[in-house]
Amino acid sequence: MKKIRNDLTNLTFPPAYFQPEVREGFYISTMMKRYFASQLKVLSLVASICEKYGITWYADYGTLLGAVRHGGYVPWDDDFDICMMRDDYNKFFEVAAKELPEGFEILTIDREPEYREFIGRVVNSHAIDFGIAHMREFYGCPYTVGIDIFPLDGLYKDEAKEKERRERANIAISKLKEAEDTGKSGKLVWELRKKVEKIFSECPVSQADDVALMVFYAPYGHHIFPKDLYKNIVKMPFENTYIDVNARYDELLELEYGDFMRIVKSGGMHEYPVYAEQERMLRDHFGKDPYCYTWEPTQLLSSVQRYVQKASQMLADKVEVKDDNRGNQAEAENNLTNPGDNLEEIVDKSASTGDWSGEIEKKKIAVFLPVRAKWWDTMEPLWKAYSADPEYEVYVLPIFYYDCDFEGNIYDKHDERALFPEYVQVSDCEKFDFAGIHPDVIVMQVPYDGHNTAMTVHEFFYSANLLKFTDELVYVPYLDMDAPAEPGDKASTAIKTFVQQEGVFNADRVVVRDKALRDFYVESLVEMTGADTASFWNQKVVELESAVNGLGNEGENLENGRNGLENAGNKQVSPGVSDGGRCTDGEEDRWSAFLGKYAGRKVIIYHITLGFLLRDRDRSIDKIIRSFKIFADAGDRVVAVIVPQAQVITELPEIDGELWEKYQELVGKLEQGNISNCIYDPNGFSLEHMDKWAGYYGDAAPLVRECVNRGIPVMIENIDV
Repeated sequence: MKKIRNDLTNLTFPPAYFQPEVREGFYISTMMKRYFASQLKVLSLVASICEKYGITWYADYGTLLGAVRHGGYVPWDDDFDICMMRDDYNKFFEVAAKELPEGFEILTIDREPEYREFIGRVVNSHAIDFGIAHMREFYGCPYTVGIDIFPLDGLYKDEAKEKERRERANIAISKLKEAEDTGKSGKLVWELRKKVEKIFSECPVSQADDVALMVFYAPYGHHIFPKDLYKNIVKMPFENTYIDVNARYDELLELEYGDFMRIVKSGGMHEYPVYAEQERMLRDHFGKDPYCYTWEPTQLLSSVQRYVQKASQMLADKVEVKDDNRGNQAEAENNLTNPGDNLEEIVDKSASTGDWSGEIEKKKIAVFLPVRAKWWDTMEPLWKAYSADPEYEVYVLPIFYYDCDFEGNIYDKHDERALFPEYVQVSDCEKFDFAGIHPDVIVMQVPYDGHNTAMTVHEFFYSANLLKFTDELVYVPYLDMDAPAEPGDKASTAIKTFVQQEGVFNADRVVVRDKALRDFYVESLVEMTGADTASFWNQKVVELESAVNGLGNEGENLENGRNGLENAGNKQVSPGVSDGGRCTDGEEDRWSAFLGKYAGRKVIIYHITLGFLLRDRDRSIDKIIRSFKIFADAGDRVVAVIVPQAQVITELPEIDGELWEKYQELVGKLEQGNISNCIYDPNGFSLEHMDKWAGYYGDAAPLVRECVNRGIPVMIENIDV
């Protein structure tokens, strides 16, 4: 389903935006989503000031990387970075104080003598604010939220002059560091900072061919960029809005990161999340985190007691079965001597029930409670295993979920039963008699029990209540995330907020995807609750393969579970419905009509981006022509669907009219059918049918990561080939 975006001046977020999610295997919490939205709110105010005063700004560093590679934030990066040329930077901070709302803070060397950075910062508050007015304004985020503004300074064209300037800058930086380390007076330190900043900014950008971020350039000699890269601005999708980026963004990113499409889940210059220290302050103030679940020793004790009771009952059942077997043997011997009496009893019992087959052992009942269709893939492997076990009768009862907010208000109800795969028979959760049937097993997937401020379910389906209606409550996390790569990394910090949930403590078993995740869950829970609980958590948290293997028909169930696990995460999104839905006959017809005479062929998406066209202009056009020829010569094997980036159509005519005309010549040939095996798709119809793609070809774009995550083969275009 196509994401609806609004301009920064009309920033809105639907309730679903704040739900936790996993991007690139990395867990993003509801509070992090609220922080993201608040940063964009601050940006919208900064952008309005810039528009009013004719100031140009550009997304930069991690923010630019996120826009180009992910269409939003880099999942493990919570900074927001923009840059301005030095003159615009100075102008912005001259007018910002009178233009920003009351309560905002402006941090620069000029305004704050104790401020130590050579970049500017705009924040929405000087301290944590959980007052209702502030929380409503900033989407339920109580923490101070800001954006970093980097000044870009000119480099002298004269190499000797620039070398001398850089040497002076480094001498001044050394004196500043010495003064800071030896505790010199605040005034002296401030004067030294101002001296460094003056050296940084002494070459006007207007007289330079190259610009640099001086705080990195002076000591290390990098972060140098051709000024021409910043000549034009385009608007790129970012989360639920659009942000300004330089039109030749890919060249800038290559200078900054090299192979910027390669995923590296590390780095950063601060603790994650950026508001971690504020979180600790809030916990100290309230005695707990007021915006998520905080475990209580009494709840852990209840969970342990239930565990002990179950273990004791299992032991008692084993003893009883052993005694019953002895009794059954004696009864069988008696039946041999009195067969008529036994037969009469069976006939009488069968007649009363209408069943002439004799006593049939009652099946066990397993109930699965998925919530959203797109989350079914995490539950499906275990469902397949239970369904294959002849001892179980299995029910799938999707439960309804509701939008909610940080104030506790409940909004729209969502019923996604129609979106589940056709092979899954779903029933009405409100008509199932939980008390009367008392399922042997209930499998749940949402652990919050009312402790999430973006989504909730009816209280009946809280884990604490479900315990009353089953012998065994199993929790399968609805989000499929990667285990941390190393102890203490950003992923570790992020996932811990998902591990510490009420459903984890209440469930009799917690089933996670693999050993790495299981080990992390156990280590995190033991860290929370104490070393003496290690045995308890080691028994309670199991990996999927072990859970499947523990069912009756082990071989078949294990195979079904493994097959389901292999398919999990590679699920393709059907067109016309939200993630996890199925394609309708009407959508199939529309897709076939779109392909026309090429229907039935493998579809390769050829994505042409603005950055690719601007980078080499005529060479880029020649490369596109060569690519068209390759597709034309492919015979009847494939069809290429040519999808231009939206900015090619909206921005290129103004940026480079001559290049636009050459591009239009190619488009004309496509639309007239003069290039075989190719279809032009300027409106992006094919983007709604990614499940039909056999491969992706083209430049770096968020589509690349989407294809990788869906298992669609990707080939990045090489202009020299």
